[in-house]
Amino acid sequence: MNLLQKAVSLAVASFFLCASPAALAKTILYVPQDDRPVDYEYTVSTAEAAGYDVLTPPAQYLSGMNFHGSPDKLMAWVDANAGKADAMVLSIDSLVYGGLVDSRKHNLPMETLTARLEKVEALHKSHKKVPIYVFSTVMRSPWAGGKGVEPDYYLTMGSDIYQLASLQAKMDEEGLNPQERNDWFAIMRRVPMEYLQDWYNRRRKNMSINYRLIDDARKGVFTYYSLGHDDNSVSTQSSLESKYLEMAGDGIPKTAFGSFPGADQLGLLLITRASNDFNNYHPKITVIYPLGGGEKTVPRYDGQAIGKTIASHVEAIGGTMVDNERPDLLLAVNTPLTTSTTESANFENFPIMLQSTRDFLTQIEKAVNLGIPVSIVDMAFSNGSDNTLVYGLYQDQMMYRLAAYNGWNTASNSVGYGIAQGVLSKYMTADAHRDMLTTQYLDNWAYQANVRDYIYRMQQKLEAGVVTQYYPTLNEELQSRTKEQLQRYASTYLGIDPKTVDVTLPWQRLFEVYVDVKPAPTVPLEADVRHDMNSRELQSLANEVSEAQAKLDASRTVNADGTVSQADPAVQAQLQAAKAAAQARYEQEKQAQAINHSEEKAQQSRTWAAQK
Repeated sequence: MNLLQKAVSLAVASFFLCASPAALAKTILYVPQDDRPVDYEYTVSTAEAAGYDVLTPPAQYLSGMNFHGSPDKLMAWVDANAGKADAMVLSIDSLVYGGLVDSRKHNLPMETLTARLEKVEALHKSHKKVPIYVFSTVMRSPWAGGKGVEPDYYLTMGSDIYQLASLQAKMDEEGLNPQERNDWFAIMRRVPMEYLQDWYNRRRKNMSINYRLIDDARKGVFTYYSLGHDDNSVSTQSSLESKYLEMAGDGIPKTAFGSFPGADQLGLLLITRASNDFNNYHPKITVIYPLGGGEKTVPRYDGQAIGKTIASHVEAIGGTMVDNERPDLLLAVNTPLTTSTTESANFENFPIMLQSTRDFLTQIEKAVNLGIPVSIVDMAFSNGSDNTLVYGLYQDQMMYRLAAYNGWNTASNSVGYGIAQGVLSKYMTADAHRDMLTTQYLDNWAYQANVRDYIYRMQQKLEAGVVTQYYPTLNEELQSRTKEQLQRYASTYLGIDPKTVDVTLPWQRLFEVYVDVKPAPTVPLEADVRHDMNSRELQSLANEVSEAQAKLDASRTVNADGTVSQADPAVQAQLQAAKAAAQARYEQEKQAQAINHSEEKAQQSRTWAAQK
């Protein structure tokens, strides 16, 4: 081979070795488990930022905040579009029940559920060359039920049902002592039998579907099947069922089946697995922890040590864990000093730098300086970031030098996103990568760990009439206040143009937010909008006081000799009362705005002074 041929061969080889999804122009058909941002917009935007075309079904077919999903329409859409896909990532909960919430509330016969699953299984024969990645969940058993996301009886009987299921899980593991047996019978007497029958019958159907999916994974019907354990705390009905399902999966290669905590990360995790399969890429991942619980930490809602959860997620994307060689990704997992986690909104989540955190940050910066991509999984607290860790990243100007950052919801959710976004970040443009990080910081850190609790307080004040609601609905008002805060965080701490940040509360609840980072500054600055509203309201009330005073003045007639003739006493009293009422409304609004300003100042002190 002459020198020119060698050069051409090397160039061609280099092209194929370095080809990214953008160059390969692959298309992934994706059916999420509902239309929440973490399942839908964030997942899709991450995949698209990595260069993939993502086909998603019409939004009206997906399960939403106040409507059920449409499994039959979703399946028809999949059938019609599967031929366009290079891979499919499918939520079984959507295609069989309608969505994640629908899987907890449906009253469908088993025959209907089985028939729907058979249609998904048939895709393997009709599209033999298209890899199919599916995910489902073990039905959760929460301590209490939120309105609309569990059967209605769970609002009053949820804690009893949870305790009963926990006792059953303990009985299966080690048996019950006399007091626990008494508790069992007491709960059985309190909870109507029809509620228990409804709950356990639905769980039995969920188990049957998942057993069949495990059998499909064993037969190779799907390229990979992920079984997520939704809110899977220790000693619950979910943990008991997960144990038996995992036993059924014994012997299936880990490249074909995985069972681990979490639900909302599964769609992005399997898209990442598809990406790795496209590129024959098996990322080597090293995990580091700060001083403390480390891999033995058992997070709230997960039910197992975080080290085990991380290992199963790495296996799910086709990666390997390494300790003694240069990794493709360093997963820096921020665990607490103890082996358990608390909520991010708690008072102790205050930015006070600890030596253990400083040492952890030093390890991260050394890796970044060596050119090793670092993805932070911030799970020191549940449902939001560790302010001390983010404070250190901010001080060291490291926030935008990371491959990825995640610190939201359950630890397993953050692990899945942290691995997926860390791996996919290598394919992103600088702008797309920056926007991904901005979204996560504003959602996980600014909102979840800091702003959400403030918005809860303001909701209570709005409902009590202590502060003024300017928008037509309470959700729009809370959304406005949230946008104002997140735009402030974007400008003050991230150096991002606040007019590129839009914020909504799509499920009309404060547990989650959707942060949409726009490519251009097209979003109104909400602080200005609210300032104008405040000024207009106060001016309007001041005008009412002036008008009332003018009417009162007009009721008095000055005679030629300088004496004043008063109006009819009854009219005079009405005019005086009208003026007093107008003045009271004006003073009330001034006080409401003062309270609002005080709350905002207190909220700002939760973080730290910005660097000049």
